[in-house]
Amino acid sequence: MTMTTNTFLPFHFQTLDSAIELLLPCEERQQLRIQEIGREWFGREERRFSPGLADSEINLLNTLAGETCLVSNTMLEVLFLAEMYQAITDGNYAPLLYKEEEASQVISVPAAQGWKVNPLTKSVTLPKHTHIHLQGIEKSWSLKRLTDYMKKTFSFPQGLMLADSDVTVWGQSSPRQKPWRIGIQNPWHADTKLGALVMVEGGLSTYSPMEKGHVAGSSDVLQCSVAGQDLVECHVWARLLCSLGLEAGLSLLAKRSTACEAIVLSKQEELHYYGREASLGHRWLDLQVDHFHFSDSNLPVDGV
Repeated sequence: MTMTTNTFLPFHFQTLDSAIELLLPCEERQQLRIQEIGREWFGREERRFSPGLADSEINLLNTLAGETCLVSNTMLEVLFLAEMYQAITDGNYAPLLYKEEEASQVISVPAAQGWKVNPLTKSVTLPKHTHIHLQGIEKSWSLKRLTDYMKKTFSFPQGLMLADSDVTVWGQSSPRQKPWRIGIQNPWHADTKLGALVMVEGGLSTYSPMEKGHVAGSSDVLQCSVAGQDLVECHVWARLLCSLGLEAGLSLLAKRSTACEAIVLSKQEELHYYGREASLGHRWLDLQVDHFHFSDSNLPVDGV
């Protein structure tokens, strides 16, 4: 992704196997405080959600599968969020997996065998032989929550936070300031863009199985970018559209979300647009769309 901005001070953090970039229109006297807040925030999230840390909270919860495990308020919040998206996506987002130590693949646990939460004791019990894999929503949640904190605590009128291919932006404090313009990378050609998205506020998540070395498979989707008001929602749908494929993924998105728009690149190098017709040329720029799927009409409209 590429961004065109006004004058901002950059901040850099590292957590959850991701490089975090934060851009804020702040004064130099605020730099040390913001750097400290970000470092402490992402340090806590690393200790809570990182599968790479043996003593992280998520690893402890997975290790104690079959037993009752006390968890933090933050873990409870993210697990409730995971349950919500499992329901919204008809179970296609499945964060609870069987442990198959000798098998090459993991198998999704049926929804009826989900974890049990006791909000009074703040405890969670996973079924035996299972583990939680949040599939990136913990990182999107962390970005969104820190963004909200920065907006409320420091009253910054505009800002951007970026981690890998998840980006969230907010505001323009005056008519003189321009909205954010975010370029979307073409996975086939490193020096070109599929297009750009103009945003005043909201999130954009781009996902490609190529990043995980999973290009082969039944899905006909190579890369998907989803834009909306909520970064976590965008992240979930970007991953699902890649795994479910164009037809099933867009059908489910149309049924379950009214706030998201997407551009989807197929393995045949055809670009599909899903969203409102009025957004083309206004929010989405420089797209060479092969197929249109307008969310404000009853039937998809194909075109070249």
